[in-house]
Amino acid sequence: MPTARWPSPTCRSFEGHFDGELLHTAAYKSAEMFRGKRVLVVGAGNSGCDIAVDAVHAAQSVDISVRRGYYFVPKYVFGKPADTLGGKVKLPAWLKQKVDSTVLGWFTGDPSRYGFPKPDYKMYESHPVVNSLVLHHLGHGDLHVKGDIARLDGHTVHFKDGSAKDYDLILCATGYRLHYPFMDVKLLNWQGMSPQLYLNIFSPQFDNLAVMGMIEASGIGWQGRYEQGELVARYFKARDAGSAAAAALCRAKVGPPPDLSGGYRYLKLERMAYYVHKDTYRAAVRAASAALA
Repeated sequence: MPTARWPSPTCRSFEGHFDGELLHTAAYKSAEMFRGKRVLVVGAGNSGCDIAVDAVHAAQSVDISVRRGYYFVPKYVFGKPADTLGGKVKLPAWLKQKVDSTVLGWFTGDPSRYGFPKPDYKMYESHPVVNSLVLHHLGHGDLHVKGDIARLDGHTVHFKDGSAKDYDLILCATGYRLHYPFMDVKLLNWQGMSPQLYLNIFSPQFDNLAVMGMIEASGIGWQGRYEQGELVARYFKARDAGSAAAAALCRAKVGPPPDLSGGYRYLKLERMAYYVHKDTYRAAVRAASAALA
């Protein structure tokens, strides 16, 4: 289960003291909380950008503080949801990165024109931002991009580029940490930044333990999680029946684990520690589920 991840260096706050409101996106309810305020959103992931777009309709001003560049994908392409397009023609990861980043440039242009840093990684090596409006509002001057934060002093935020600006509210769109307070992390084979589970589901140590929902992928949606649930249900039913297929899965989950990256080199970040390639992952889950049917 997720818990709010606060920015470093103190995990709860930045260096210095802020006299305004310091909130996490977990506390966000509606744009009314920004009414008439000078707002700084920290982080330009999907949640940060969605909330920043909401905020421009109520806040006095809205800035976004970022540390790295992002790839922005429009929500709709040719009138259809972007994550429903493509996939019919399977391309090697390196070629898909080249083709999709070129096509994306036709639709969104270069985000660095709006003040974003250029990404120092290839497309799909980190979760893209699916948002059609953030660049629109940046282009119209409703939003402004700021750099990484150096320290806080009263209502003043000092940025690492030497600039400073006053704010009334800082909203940290800094994501969530995996957190299972009801279980010893050793039971989950926790290594490094996340549990190491077979198909991101099954414990390699215990045959009666499975975790649901511990996946992130571009476009995985609820269908991928539904398929997880179907696999878990079939596994426990087959295990209770003593089937050979359940025994085979028990042997497989001990390792070595399958490669679920789809050939992409994901960034070594905490939020990417349990990231998978959607098509590769769903194919593996469906195959395991079919074997248990």
